[in-house]
Amino acid sequence: MASRESAPPVRDSGRRHVVLHRAEDVDVSAATPRTVRAINDRVTLELLLHHGALTRTQLAALTGLSKPTATQLLQRLAESGLIVPRGTTSGAPGPNAQLYALNERAGHVAAVDVDEHRVAAAIADLAGNVLGEISADVDFTRDEDPLPAVRQVLSEACRSGGVRMRELDQVVLGVPAAYDAGADRLTFADHIPGWAAPQTLTRLRAALRADLVIENDVKLAAVWERGHGAAREVPAFALLWAGTGLGLAVDFNGTIYTGATGGAGEIGYMRLGLRSAEDGALPATFHDLVGVEAVEALARQHGLPASPAVAVAAARADLSRGMPFLSELARRLAGGLAPIVAVLDPPLVVLAGPTCVPGGEVLVQLVSEELRRMSPFNTRLAVSQVEGSPVLQGGIDAGLAHLRTRLFADGGRVDQLPPPREAR
Repeated sequence: MASRESAPPVRDSGRRHVVLHRAEDVDVSAATPRTVRAINDRVTLELLLHHGALTRTQLAALTGLSKPTATQLLQRLAESGLIVPRGTTSGAPGPNAQLYALNERAGHVAAVDVDEHRVAAAIADLAGNVLGEISADVDFTRDEDPLPAVRQVLSEACRSGGVRMRELDQVVLGVPAAYDAGADRLTFADHIPGWAAPQTLTRLRAALRADLVIENDVKLAAVWERGHGAAREVPAFALLWAGTGLGLAVDFNGTIYTGATGGAGEIGYMRLGLRSAEDGALPATFHDLVGVEAVEALARQHGLPASPAVAVAAARADLSRGMPFLSELARRLAGGLAPIVAVLDPPLVVLAGPTCVPGGEVLVQLVSEELRRMSPFNTRLAVSQVEGSPVLQGGIDAGLAHLRTRLFADGGRVDQLPPPREAR
């Protein structure tokens, strides 16, 4: 279960990743007319998301549809509220042609990032533009109702983004715990007791009146890394998070493995060694080696600031003084990674979290060398490329994927849409 120290604001990363297909490339031999319309609608909306604005002629060329069919399709999507006229072409021979674009205000998503002592929220429109973000200090380590703090930060984020709470269609909650979907409860959540209470998630759904997705925070960080970071081009990867807590996310071709009860990746509990045959003493856990308390103690031993993130940054900035600290940290990280890569054999492991990221390529090299001494696997390592909050950004990506799938597959039937923005 990973917890994060305060992070810089979410960056608007622009157009989100989409997979584009031509309508003629999709096998529709056994499809009903309704299914064909849905496929054409989704392809068109993805193209508009990717290109920003298109004319009827451009859309017909990209999709392989006839111009009359493209005209009907655009009219249907405009009536549903998912697209809007967005100016006209200019500077070309002949009359100006009408441009159509995705109606960004056809849907909104919110990402909420919960930590023991902080809650943050970000709001984005259907195109992925981040409209507002708020972070607040809060103590979730006490056994108190967490809902008022969440509602407050969501309300303030909506207000800063010019969005009403009732306009939120999708909310993604990132928590430093495991989510058991079958039981609809959080596990490994003793450090945030209010969130672990039996009815907390049910009450949150009722209060939000929006579709709610609950996910482990490290898994959301991996969602961002897959779409925008070091893992963009690999078929699978593992993301190791080290900070106030530890966590592992395992991605197989864009799907995060969660486990039978959502507990996959709770590597802080992973014991490294055998129970003593003499007295039954248990071996150290991975958390005992690279948890925040352990790294703080290691930093103090080497005369560095106690904060892991600050200590790692200071050690990297002055290697003549900091190399012994970084080498020992790398030895401990490699000790936990060795059994992980032996089980998974991933093509890539991304080092993430406030303990790893400040170490940059120096820490990556040290961990790689130590791992090769311990393991026959030649696993490639990389440091996370995120700037800002990876959990909020991953939550926005996950929320957009859910919302777009729902809206695009439904043919864009959206009720009570706000008015579209003015043409750009």
